[in-house]
Amino acid sequence: MQLDTILIFLISVCVLTLSPGPDIIYVFFKSSTDGIKAGVKTVFGLTTGLIFHTLLLVFGISALIKSNDNIFFILKLFGFLYFMFLAGNVFFRSKKSKSSSLVKTNNDFYVGLMMNLLNPKVSLFFIALFPGFIFSDNISIEIQFLVLGLIFWFTATLIFLTVVFISSRIKDKIQNLLENRNIYYIQAIVFFLIAIWIIK
Repeated sequence: MQLDTILIFLISVCVLTLSPGPDIIYVFFKSSTDGIKAGVKTVFGLTTGLIFHTLLLVFGISALIKSNDNIFFILKLFGFLYFMFLAGNVFFRSKKSKSSSLVKTNNDFYVGLMMNLLNPKVSLFFIALFPGFIFSDNISIEIQFLVLGLIFWFTATLIFLTVVFISSRIKDKIQNLLENRNIYYIQAIVFFLIAIWIIK
């Protein structure tokens, strides 16, 4: 077993997870506006999606998605439409709302999960990343992919939870900086950017 390969993979995962992107931005936004509970639910939704994509890779389904342009496009389109719906829902409800509280999604875990499940590019990313970090000549490729997926899940979860803790601590400051109506718009924009990220 090549432990140095696993170490390099771990470092790569940390860098990739900390890189600015829709996932970490959304985690920061949810935690700094809705608090630590909403942030934690979002994190576990997102990282549960990572486990799902790992299993797709282990069982070879990711390769099928990659090889079939129609399946790939349908999955991307569904993800795009779902997050466009969320963006529109938040935007138009904010126009009508007289409440001082932020428009809530029904289930933060579910939204986080859908961010990953409805983005087939995550599976393609795993296909591109994992084969370069095979760490043993004696363990089956499927088991090694599973181990790498679990390392990715564990590392991403810890990093996202750290972001939740830090951003939830400045919740009051964030809300004081933004008028309530602006938070609505920002939430809608975040959903819109996720939709564009999935479909592009």
